[in-house]
Amino acid sequence: MWSKAPPPTKEETRRIRKAKLGPCMVCILLHMRKLLPKHLVVYGCDYHHCKSGNIRRGHAFGFAMCQWHHERIPQEGRSFAWMASVYGWSLKDGSRTFHEKYGSDDELIDQQTYINELRAPA
Repeated sequence: MWSKAPPPTKEETRRIRKAKLGPCMVCILLHMRKLLPKHLVVYGCDYHHCKSGNIRRGHAFGFAMCQWHHERIPQEGRSFAWMASVYGWSLKDGSRTFHEKYGSDDELIDQQTYINELRAPA
């Protein structure tokens, strides 16, 4: 499949790789709100490219999400009901409510940038 978007730059590739290692930005937000125990925060994520007017904003405008928060795919051995009760709303459940609960794309992008900086080698 051909894409109109240019390939990511080296810096964008580093951002995406670091983000995909995790943590999920929604899981970490839930943990900070004391709604999800630390051991349930998911590492190893999808990279969600944000859009504006249904067009990707670019490779630097994205953040990590686990498969549940991104695509509503439950973890192996877990039911949809369990996932929804423990991990909450998924982007696939509706973006308006998702953003009301977890923040705007820009807030989640900023959070990803901050987490990446914290995880940078010293």
